[in-house]
Amino acid sequence: MNIPKDLIEGAKKALGERAASIIADGLSVQKWNERQLTGCCPFHSEKTGSFKWNKKSNGFKCFGCGVSLDIIDYYMQTGMSFIESARELFRQTGTAYEFDEDERPMVNKDKQPYRFPEPEKNEEMPRAEKYLSLRGISRKTLDYAGVRQDAKGNIVFEYKDENGRLLLVKYRPSRKLKSGEMKTWCQKDKDTTPILYGMHQVDTTKPLLITEGEIDRLAAIEAGFQNAVSVPFGANNYHWIERNWDWLEQFDKIIIWADNDQAGEEMRKEVIPRLGEYRCYYVRSEHSDLNIHLFKEGKESVLKAIEDARDVPITDVIDMADVEDYDISGAEKIKSGINGLDKWIAGWVLGTVNVITGINGSGKSTFVNQVCVCEALSQGYNAFIMSGELTKPQLRNWIEYPMAGPQNVTEKDNGANQPTTYYVSKAVKEKMRDWYRGRIFIYDNDLDMRASRILQKMEELTRKYGVKVFVLDNLMTIDLEGTEYEKFSKQKDFVKSLVRFAARFNSVVHLVAHPRKTETIQRLTKMDVAGSGDITNLAHYVTAVHRVLPSEKEDTLNKKGEVVQEGCPYDCVIDLFKNRPIGHQDKSVGVYFERASKRFYGDSDDPGKEYSWKEKREQMGFIEVPTTDDCPF
Repeated sequence: MNIPKDLIEGAKKALGERAASIIADGLSVQKWNERQLTGCCPFHSEKTGSFKWNKKSNGFKCFGCGVSLDIIDYYMQTGMSFIESARELFRQTGTAYEFDEDERPMVNKDKQPYRFPEPEKNEEMPRAEKYLSLRGISRKTLDYAGVRQDAKGNIVFEYKDENGRLLLVKYRPSRKLKSGEMKTWCQKDKDTTPILYGMHQVDTTKPLLITEGEIDRLAAIEAGFQNAVSVPFGANNYHWIERNWDWLEQFDKIIIWADNDQAGEEMRKEVIPRLGEYRCYYVRSEHSDLNIHLFKEGKESVLKAIEDARDVPITDVIDMADVEDYDISGAEKIKSGINGLDKWIAGWVLGTVNVITGINGSGKSTFVNQVCVCEALSQGYNAFIMSGELTKPQLRNWIEYPMAGPQNVTEKDNGANQPTTYYVSKAVKEKMRDWYRGRIFIYDNDLDMRASRILQKMEELTRKYGVKVFVLDNLMTIDLEGTEYEKFSKQKDFVKSLVRFAARFNSVVHLVAHPRKTETIQRLTKMDVAGSGDITNLAHYVTAVHRVLPSEKEDTLNKKGEVVQEGCPYDCVIDLFKNRPIGHQDKSVGVYFERASKRFYGDSDDPGKEYSWKEKREQMGFIEVPTTDDCPF
């Protein structure tokens, strides 16, 4: 439920100074001055009142410890959710608003009724309270966040959505973990969904703090910053962005406090572009995480770090001293699945553009469908395809054959003088479609092929669904929005846009570009790509697919009938003309063509390789997180 911000702000203003009295009475503010609206802060010990009402913000600010609190915060302190708090505020001020309840039944990924977790009923939690007190977290914060303890003494974190429904329960031991020990797990035999921990207690009119772990969120609350959540399944699991997209879109400012390690850095790089650089800020601490910062530096330091969060730097400008060392061996890559090609490229490095060319019938479509799409999906990456020549059913058909593999394709003999045909059974198609549902997206607007529109959809997909692989097939079908005289300059501008896009969103863009028309069928070079020379100059990779001609398969004989050059044994050759990330280029890789499944495979490849659709889709739940020894708890 997205409550309009202007209604909430209007209701706070309408309640005005009455809110100060409600809060002061409810929190038993000492030395309360009704006329000046000041008193001693209820969140830290002091003799002189520094807890003061601000008429402009309609909230309290403590000039001693830095805590801020308004009427919504106060209601949530009493145990209400944000929506319940807004409902009470609207009741107090007579604000008209219809609170719609989401009564749609929830289903799990198998489309079965959602198996809701059971809440822990233990009121006492001696082991959890003792352990978390060592980490600087008070019982008051635990009660506010609804932390519990199970029968075995483990800490229990209950995840509720914005409407207060309990959708996920996680556990962790009430002690310091051993190196390599499983850190958290979910309630057995119950479904999980990637909501954010604490989102039901967040005021959507204020800045949101996103932390990496549940205890980091508790540390933020302990310090006095209530508007905090934590991600559900670790730094490098981003399903929560898609699941909570509409809710996240409400915030004008989002602050990211990830852990001070490689995983945390990767989280910042992934999350900030997807949520929007214009509203994202980040905290860098010398300590490993927010909880350690609280333990070693104190509450005021945590609040100051949040207040001083850095905004995303101005684009196109960077301090050279901040440039990270580039280690190609550690760069994230998507394997092509063809060993001979991966030998030279080690996989498509994320943040790059690959230009693919080849004459008609050479095998470009096979290469794109298998190498760029199926392989990426099997490695856990989502894909987008813009096909300007194939219908959607044709495109799906071309992709599902290599995805199925020869062992799942049936040959049909159509009788004499009729070509053999192949088909994939309905049962196999259903399994594959269940696997790739929500993971392959096809551009669906044949009437609007403008480059700007396609780029807009690419950005929406990477931000909301985390798509990392983009296939544009082909350049000639895209409207570059210019005159014929501007064709080459517009091609250059478009490829530059793709390069910027790939770098910004750490993705791989495969751009199919036709070759120049030739009189004869021939092996292409990099210079044979049609259009502006900047297409290949700007790309990081340039590859071509060549279908071996019958004449090329024949041995070359001398006058004595002796073989002086053996014919090419392969069906196709993949030429790697350019490889900027690693440098190996002008390499050729021979591949065979498996006709039934429309697959390429090399000498060391398995033509019957099975993609991961045959396995059960990954279930989020048991997450292992390495522990460190830089803290005393």
